[in-house]
Amino acid sequence: MQANDSIPGNATAQREDPAAVPLEYVPIPAGPNGSTLIAHDRHRLVQVIARALVPARTLRVESLPHDSDMVLRIEAKAVRRLRRLRRHARARQFAYLITTLGLPFLVAALLGLVSLPIRNVPAVGEAVAAFIGSSGGSLGGLPLAAVIALLPSVWLIRRAHRRVTARPAARGSEQTLQVAELAVQEDASQFLTAADGLLADIGSLMSGRPRIDGQRALRLAVRFDRLKRMAAHYNVVAVQAFAADMAAQFRHAGRPSRRLIPGLYAKRNSVHVSTITRPYDPDSPSRAPTFVTVPAILLLGALAAGVTFLSAGVFRLSADDALVLLQNEAVVFPGSAGVLALGKGFDQPSDSGVGTLSLLEGPGLFWSWPQPVTDRRLINLTDRAAPVTLILPTEAEPEDLVVNFQYDVTDVTAFIRLGVPEFADQFIAAILHEGLTQLLATWRDSLVTEFEGDSARANQELQEGMDQFLDDFIDIANQNVRLTGLGIILKPQPNFSIQRT
Repeated sequence: MQANDSIPGNATAQREDPAAVPLEYVPIPAGPNGSTLIAHDRHRLVQVIARALVPARTLRVESLPHDSDMVLRIEAKAVRRLRRLRRHARARQFAYLITTLGLPFLVAALLGLVSLPIRNVPAVGEAVAAFIGSSGGSLGGLPLAAVIALLPSVWLIRRAHRRVTARPAARGSEQTLQVAELAVQEDASQFLTAADGLLADIGSLMSGRPRIDGQRALRLAVRFDRLKRMAAHYNVVAVQAFAADMAAQFRHAGRPSRRLIPGLYAKRNSVHVSTITRPYDPDSPSRAPTFVTVPAILLLGALAAGVTFLSAGVFRLSADDALVLLQNEAVVFPGSAGVLALGKGFDQPSDSGVGTLSLLEGPGLFWSWPQPVTDRRLINLTDRAAPVTLILPTEAEPEDLVVNFQYDVTDVTAFIRLGVPEFADQFIAAILHEGLTQLLATWRDSLVTEFEGDSARANQELQEGMDQFLDDFIDIANQNVRLTGLGIILKPQPNFSIQRT
């Protein structure tokens, strides 16, 4: 880059060219800790670099000790910054695409984790937990999880696309900018003398701590507004654009704290001075190169998603609960049915009639592969219900006997051979219905014989002795091989009611 006190011929041709874009540079002592900033219109410089326009540069100083090198560094940093932002936008787009593909698995894992405590909600807990735990599908929760993840996935992709399209590509190169002429014209010393006190005030406000609070940022915004008006008075276009940009950024950084709820506000805003002054500071260090930051963004995102996914595999079981882990055949791999009892070691899957599974009994804290790798079936071991309804064998108006049997699971391995817990409840209720119907008919026949065919008295005795009859039936049922082989034991004194049909 050449610097001349008069405009050379090729620079004159550039100024006469309708496509030439004027770029004005003014060194001003307004940086933090006494540093020098190069005031210019950075948005116009970006336009020149992105569209490969013909620039016409003007440096407004009296002499040229090293100011031309400052301008060269400012333009080279602008090229690097534009390329870095473009590459970062591409990296974010790639990261968002990876997130979109992995989000259904993450949602499925979180739904599987949430379904465990929901089962304890009265009335609707079992049904809601069964739906959320499987996410409404048969592939370990992926169907509903994909639907839930669809909206944020679309939002992420659209946001990534907008970021890329909003970042212009640098068509010019650092070498291309260096061959252009730099003209020295119209010394800005008169303006700098008039603004000396204001520039010193700005420099003092930006000096000291590298990060300033919102109140100081607002004070700087006011000073830069005054500097903009003064630059407009002296017709120093570069400082006018520079001051307007700085005032807008400091005003944005000095916004009042956002109110979260009445009486509670978010943390006060603060801003790093070097972040705002970097496009105008020729001596500011460059940021980390893209080949370092892009992998860092991807690795940190993948690490956060991985930690969240693995954390969803942690769960707690009480002493009254057991858990069956079944491998999802769509994503099965060696060790996917393994369970880590935290503090106790790692358990491999056990073989049973249902297939390869892991059976856990509480209490304790456990970890396993979350959904959709494994399907979790929580089993409540106490106070399980097996309702039975049958018609009383009376000759009067038809009446129903409704008995709500309750039982505890004593052998989980034998119990799960029946299949899912809901099917086990139905199967046990069917056995109880069959036995209760036969024993009740036998008892009524004996009562009719005892009262010499008096059916009314037999029916009255049948209803009055129902409590003792049910307790006797439970004692008999608990000795029945069909029920004891299922790993359960019936609880005495079941609730019952006699209702007319």
